[in-house]
Amino acid sequence: MNIYKVLPDLTRERHLAIWHKALRSQWSAEDINWDRPQRITQGRLKDEMARILTPILMGEQAALYSVSSLIPVLGNNSEVESQFYLTTWAVDEARHTELFARYYRRLDREPLSIRRFQSGYLFQSRIASSEPAEWLAGVLVSEVLAKLVLEEFVRLDLDPVLSEICHGILEDEARHLGFNQIYMEDRFCQLFTTDGDRAPVAGASLHERIDTVLALVPPMFDAVSSELESVGIDRGMILERLIRDTNRRLDRSIERGRKQAEKEAVVGASVGRRSRRVPGRCGEPRSF
Repeated sequence: MNIYKVLPDLTRERHLAIWHKALRSQWSAEDINWDRPQRITQGRLKDEMARILTPILMGEQAALYSVSSLIPVLGNNSEVESQFYLTTWAVDEARHTELFARYYRRLDREPLSIRRFQSGYLFQSRIASSEPAEWLAGVLVSEVLAKLVLEEFVRLDLDPVLSEICHGILEDEARHLGFNQIYMEDRFCQLFTTDGDRAPVAGASLHERIDTVLALVPPMFDAVSSELESVGIDRGMILERLIRDTNRRLDRSIERGRKQAEKEAVVGASVGRRSRRVPGRCGEPRSF
């Protein structure tokens, strides 16, 4: 048994704040009123929804596995506050998996098999990484995509149970995206502080990773194109917003990390500590 740190520092206040928010925001599939009348009654629409929901269910399961695998990685890095948060992220993904599995029972249908939906499998497998920043860059695409599609389901209000599920999951996704931003900001703050020349290279690498994952989205849409059109979801609009939002979110994290590094450098210089960095919001330097 490895004990990474007997007494954790717990100095990263923003990480702790989102961890505590996640703890207070937990909910369960048992909180859903599954007995409400079903609006999706036509067999054709049930078939279409079963196919459309396949990448969502697959994404929740894949996220559960990948998040769980990152928890010990953060422990090995002594990133305890981030490790705390990922435990709630894993719970979120487990809850989402249960919710959609139970919703398939409500539809009395099954999702597409991996054989019939290989594009979804390839998309999720591309996201996996044992390096937290690389994983977060890839999962940013998945999280933003889920957010956009679930917002469409809320807009369409096809079924009261599905709408309630989507409302709850969207709150969880907002926290996941918030953590993504906080973690990336801190990593780039560390990088700008310790090796500013590498920061643009690291940023470009993560953008390339996002582009690689984004390239696998259109084949997924192709597999359910007619179904999306039938229920009223514009795949072109979703893809356009997905590309814009993912890259903008990463750029924002990089820029905020840079500004925080500059701010901490000024504070350090003002107190005569030019030879070592004053501990700040981004914590102790770690390798990227």
